Amino acid sequence: MFKHKYDEKNSVVSVTTIYEYEEFDKKFNKLLSQACSKIKVPGYRPGKAPKEQLLARISQFEIQNQVLDEFLNSKKSDIFKYLQDQGIKFVPYIDGVDIKDSKDKDNKDLELEVTFATFPLLENVKYDDVDVEFSIKQISKSDLENEKQAIFSKFNTPEKVEDKNAKSKLNDIVNIDFKGYINDQPFDGGEAEGYNLKLGSNTFIPGFEEQLLDKKVGYKGEVKVKFPENYFVKEYANKDVVFDVKINEILRNKYHKIDDEVVKKLNIENVNNVKEFDKYMNSLICMNNLTKAINNYLEKLAHEVFKKSNISIHKFFLTDEMKSMKSDFEKALNTNGLKKRDYLKLIKSSDEDLEKEFFNQALEKVGTNLVLMNMKNNIEENDKDYEEKYIKTFEKHFPSEAQELSKFISYFLRIFEKIGKTKVVDEVNNYISKNFK
Repeated sequence: MFKHKYDEKNSVVSVTTIYEYEEFDKKFNKLLSQACSKIKVPGYRPGKAPKEQLLARISQFEIQNQVLDEFLNSKKSDIFKYLQDQGIKFVPYIDGVDIKDSKDKDNKDLELEVTFATFPLLENVKYDDVDVEFSIKQISKSDLENEKQAIFSKFNTPEKVEDKNAKSKLNDIVNIDFKGYINDQPFDGGEAEGYNLKLGSNTFIPGFEEQLLDKKVGYKGEVKVKFPENYFVKEYANKDVVFDVKINEILRNKYHKIDDEVVKKLNIENVNNVKEFDKYMNSLICMNNLTKAINNYLEKLAHEVFKKSNISIHKFFLTDEMKSMKSDFEKALNTNGLKKRDYLKLIKSSDEDLEKEFFNQALEKVGTNLVLMNMKNNIEENDKDYEEKYIKTFEKHFPSEAQELSKFISYFLRIFEKIGKTKVVDEVNNYISKNFK
């Protein structure tokens, strides 16, 4: 016989069961006797010392827990079935056990309250009143040229630019000295000499690399940027920073001439000359831009929905993400030669603040992913008519991948339809009609 309390707000369900005292006492005394029989007291054979000396060497609390564990393990399948019959989606791991005080002093039976984490309730999440911008990047000549050079990069070799009047370009490697200042004060990790930075790699603070484009060797100047709001060093987040930068040298790939013979070496299906290669690259970039736009839209939409919805997530679902974040954090500290206590002192924070930050970041990430999963829930994988909708269109551009691409695009369009974003469906269809003729 079970009873339960479902706390939706905190994502837990508690099940109450009774452990009859006689059964508990019998099992407890049996295990206690077994434990006593193994205890060695100087001057006595094992288990033969006076009872009070044996009991003094035994943790009765541990024996009690063992008895309770064995009882609950024997009841697990019945408890699980009971919760399933109630229609409650729960995690099948015991999160906690509490022995309730009996209101009837004559009744010695143990009333056990067993707690389980429950899955977040997402069935009633609304998407209608939440929206974000859907934007597909339009292809430019520079995009096409950069992607072409990236593909042919295996034929290229970086060389030092000797022309003193030459200016830095995207994908160049600039060797730089830099020193950063926040409020006119230098900060840890903000200084280096002889650092090789590839322009366009996005390895530095957003905006840093762009300001080093179109510069000559010997350039000295200031680069003004702002640390991202989610920067891992909390003390620096969202703060303006100024870097004094000097460019020591520029390394640039020596590009081989792109001709029909070089194109053939790439072994791209139905691409045998430069003209066909340009058409293929145009289609490839358009497809990449489309898939990025779809994924970015869903990610941003899920994030906004989670922020605006009252979705409760039990800590159980955050454990792995927090563990991963902490591991990355430790690696970052080691890379920068910092110890945790020194880092916390540097950013004027505490272990409690750091733990809270990990929790909040994990909550946001896991919550966003759960909303994404809910969007994709119940979307049929094998809707043949829908999945083949774009095959003929894509066959002209990607013969071997046409079926998979059609399946991929149609899958996401069904998600948009499910959550009521028909305007986005129209935008995707218009983009395909325009760019994959």
